[in-house]
Amino acid sequence: MGGWQPDPAQVRLQPTTRGFWAPRWWQNPACLLEGFSKLERVPLVSDWFQLVDAYLGIESQDLAFRSRFRRLYGEFLSSPSRVPLGVQKLHCQVQVSRGAPACLVTLSAPEEVGMVDFILDLYRDRGYVETYDTSDGWRSLGLPGRDEPLLTAKGSHVFVGRWQSWQPLIATCAINWVMRMQPDVLFFHAASVGIGGAGVLIAGDKGTGKSTLSMALGAQGHEFFGDEIAAVRWPTLELAPFRRTVSVRPGPQSRWVEKVLRDNATYTEPFPDGTTRRRAEAGKLFPRAVANSLPLRWLFFLRSFEYRPRAEAFRPRTSDLRLLAPMPCAFWKTSPARPMMKAAKLLSSVNCYFLHPGLPEETAGLVEGIVRAG
Repeated sequence: MGGWQPDPAQVRLQPTTRGFWAPRWWQNPACLLEGFSKLERVPLVSDWFQLVDAYLGIESQDLAFRSRFRRLYGEFLSSPSRVPLGVQKLHCQVQVSRGAPACLVTLSAPEEVGMVDFILDLYRDRGYVETYDTSDGWRSLGLPGRDEPLLTAKGSHVFVGRWQSWQPLIATCAINWVMRMQPDVLFFHAASVGIGGAGVLIAGDKGTGKSTLSMALGAQGHEFFGDEIAAVRWPTLELAPFRRTVSVRPGPQSRWVEKVLRDNATYTEPFPDGTTRRRAEAGKLFPRAVANSLPLRWLFFLRSFEYRPRAEAFRPRTSDLRLLAPMPCAFWKTSPARPMMKAAKLLSSVNCYFLHPGLPEETAGLVEGIVRAG
């Protein structure tokens, strides 16, 4: 990676605690972009990740960003030679230069990625605000009270501060954009498993036990499709795997899960909601191969915990749509009625239960019994 120095006449400088002068790069990103355009490009081999029916390519000189994707989405890795022609693709290139105060992220897709508006719409609960814009169309996004923005973007180009922890935000934006590129796939904040050839979706609010229950079922030998995001193809209602690394909150687990967690390496990671969770590779915890897809037959909505688990079948009504709203990326620049109509059709086509979980093993046994009896 070659280095470059911006023209001091073009860049306003500020003192930093690191003992040297760093440019206020977000006030003249055009100068930064010109500097990067003059660098000799050293092409890297892209990592391609298949996210259901679309692909995300990561070509990064920032090793932390590249390793994060490999760590979280390793099971999605696909050989570049196997990426079909004509499929939906997003390519994310990250360039780093010695001496530059920011990294350049370039997002290439059939439709331009409006990064600032996309983040403001998807992550309204994180407090992001537009902090600075320039006369030539560059826009900055940050947090109130902070001088340096998280990113500055225009068109396909996004600058991120070199010494900020930008990798998680850019990664999740790229994932959400690839999900948005697939209107024939519904994505939900839910866990999913396969039991006896039938797809099972486990939905509920944060902290109600989606990961705990899906992992307990996976540890009992059922097909573990994912604990955080569930994917359902439309209109066939096929449940597709979405096996990123699992996130384990503090709390009781089934004894099978505790054993596989002890036997496999885990690491901790802070989450945007303020919690710290253990991470572990799904393939190491649940090495059994899973089907490419299964027909979705069952939906369990987690309710409050009880001493003994119990389940109650119900026929969905219009008001129950709030229980299974598609992820926010599905509503980006489209009529909200379209994804909600698909979700309503899904609800009316499967067996729905309210589930009050108890101990993980007992709850998994109850779900298994209901599905097998049906």
